[in-house]
Amino acid sequence: MNETPTKLGFLSDAIQAIRLGQRRLAREIIIRVIEAEPTNENAFLWLAAIAETREEALSILERVLVMNPSNALVSNALGVQRLNYRFQPADAAPLPLQQPPSIDPLSPDCPVCQTPKSGSSGVCPACGAAYSLQEFQALQLNGGANERRIEEAIKSWQGKLATVKSFDAYLGIGLGYLSLNRSGDALPFLRNARDLKPSDPVLNDACAELEERKLVLTVDDSATVRRLISITLERQGHRVRTAVHGLDGLNKFEEEKPDLVLLDITMPHMDGYELCKALRRSPGAKTLPILMLSGNDGVFDRVRGKMAGATDYLTKPFQSEVLLNALAKFLPASEPANSSHMLTNR
Repeated sequence: MNETPTKLGFLSDAIQAIRLGQRRLAREIIIRVIEAEPTNENAFLWLAAIAETREEALSILERVLVMNPSNALVSNALGVQRLNYRFQPADAAPLPLQQPPSIDPLSPDCPVCQTPKSGSSGVCPACGAAYSLQEFQALQLNGGANERRIEEAIKSWQGKLATVKSFDAYLGIGLGYLSLNRSGDALPFLRNARDLKPSDPVLNDACAELEERKLVLTVDDSATVRRLISITLERQGHRVRTAVHGLDGLNKFEEEKPDLVLLDITMPHMDGYELCKALRRSPGAKTLPILMLSGNDGVFDRVRGKMAGATDYLTKPFQSEVLLNALAKFLPASEPANSSHMLTNR
C-alpha cells in the first residue's frame, strides 16, 4: 500500500484504525493527511467524527464549512447546534499538528529516548515508553507511546550497536519495541541484553514469558496496517513480528518459525502469492496457518490464494473481532496480556 499521505489509501488506513478501535492512531494519521492536504474536506470530516469533545467536533465542522460553503449536510448540522453552542470563529487558527521533540542524548534517563525522568508514573513523558520492563504492561494497555519518537530513538541505538555491543542499546531497543506493541521484534534485543547480564532476573523472566507467547508474523508494506495488527494481537497475548515486504518476510520466517502468518497480497519485490508458495516449500511450513489479507473480495483472488497455499482469506478493512476470530480458529488460546506475570507483577 502506498504510504504517501496525499493518497486516498492513507486516509483509508485511518478508517481501518477507527474500525479496530484505535482512535488515537486514526487522529495521528488524519492530521498527517491534513498536513499534506490542508483543504482535504474528507479528512476534516473524519477528524470531526472522532473528535474528543463535542465542541472540538463542531469547531472542525465550522472549518469544513469555510472550505466548502455549499456543503448542505454540514451547514444544516451546524445551524441546529448554533442554537445551543458557541463556536470558534470561522477563521480560527489551524489545528495544532504535533511534532516529535528532538532527542537529547546528553540526558540518559529514559532508557529509550534518553530524556530525563519526570514524575512517578513509570512512563517517559517525552516518548511514552516504559522506564523498565516492570512498567511495560501498564503502557501496553494505555497505548500512550509516541511512535515517531521511539522509532527515532531505536535508530539512534542501532547506530551505536554498529560499533560496539551495548547493554543499554539492546535494552533501549527492546523496551522501545515493547512500547510499540511489537514484542516479536523486541525479543531478539532483550535476549542480547540478557546475554550481557545473564544473572538479571527481570530480563530472564521477561524473555521466558515472551518466548511462551504464540508468534505471529505480519507481512504488509503498509506501516499503518502493521501497527494496527500488532496492537490488536499483542493486547490479546500474542507475540508479533513485522515484515515490510515479501523478501523481508521470508528472511524473518527463516530466523524464527512463526505459529501463524498474516500476509498482504499486494507488495513490492515479492507479492503475497509468491511468498505463500515459497513458505509452503519449506518443510516446516507444510501445515502452517497462512491468512492472506487483501483489499479485494473477489472469488478469483480467493481461489488464487487457495492455489498458492493460503489457509484462509480476510478482506481489508476488517473489524478487530474478525481478525481475532480468524486467529482463534488456527491458534490455541494465548494467555491474555493483562493477566501475564513476569512483566507486570515485579
